[in-house]
Amino acid sequence: MSTLLALVATILTSFLPILNKHLLRDARPALVAWVVNAASLPILAAGTLLLTQCSLSTVSCTGQLPHVDAVFVVALLVSVVLNWAATLLSTIALSKADASLASPLLTFNPAFTLLIAWFLLREVPGVRQSLGVAVVVFGAYLLEVKEARTGLLAPLRVLLRRPGTLLAIGASALWGTTTVLEKLSIDHMTPPNGPTVALLGTFLMVLLLTPGALRPAHQEGSATHEDKRKGLLAHPRALVFAVLIAGIAPLFGFTAIALGLVGYVTTLFKLSAVLTILWARVFLGEGQFRERLLGASVMIVGGLLVAA
Repeated sequence: MSTLLALVATILTSFLPILNKHLLRDARPALVAWVVNAASLPILAAGTLLLTQCSLSTVSCTGQLPHVDAVFVVALLVSVVLNWAATLLSTIALSKADASLASPLLTFNPAFTLLIAWFLLREVPGVRQSLGVAVVVFGAYLLEVKEARTGLLAPLRVLLRRPGTLLAIGASALWGTTTVLEKLSIDHMTPPNGPTVALLGTFLMVLLLTPGALRPAHQEGSATHEDKRKGLLAHPRALVFAVLIAGIAPLFGFTAIALGLVGYVTTLFKLSAVLTILWARVFLGEGQFRERLLGASVMIVGGLLVAA
């Protein structure tokens, strides 16, 4: 069941970079991140209520609250702060880089999750998991493999010099940590409840995003800032679909985390990178399709080795 839920979340989220890329043409990254997450809260709240408090067989709802402890509170708060930073970094990266490049770089996080889980959850990596990390790095190398004709390390140098790539890798590192902390939060609820963690985390993250989203951009005039706000309305369909996906996908994703192994579920999420590359080709006309599809696929294989 956790695999099916994770795959549904993966397919849905694979469209988000494409939709956000449209919104970022006319709006600031901080504003896009805030609006999409804030507008998704009612959907996420309704879904959480239906999944955790209501019974379809009896058509009734209860108000039972789960029991939590201090570990839950600390893990949730730290994950929210890291999620806030990762969301900003990934959105800014997407505004600077192609969706087909930024999305695969976010698949680094199984490697980071492996290291964090080693320390926090005592999940000791084996030879296969260590090999998986190496394969993930090799997949990143393949993203710019055409540059290898000028030098063996040229693909990595070109990759790191491209606008937004370091931001995407930084976001991936942070998300590798938040997944473990979110799993820790779920484990310290009685009964375990993934959607509730998703709802609370998104609500707190929106609060952190609010000052940056509403504050005028640095060195921009008020008219320009106002234009950036109105720019969101230039792509109404993209905005609506982004909000719907941001509200629905976490319900599937966090339930999968609650039911399955954190490393395995996280790796399944990264399949969205391959789908995003396909959507970027179809909807945005982005180039380097073969190299990026190959690189992302290899990175996912590495992620599967990490999760095995």
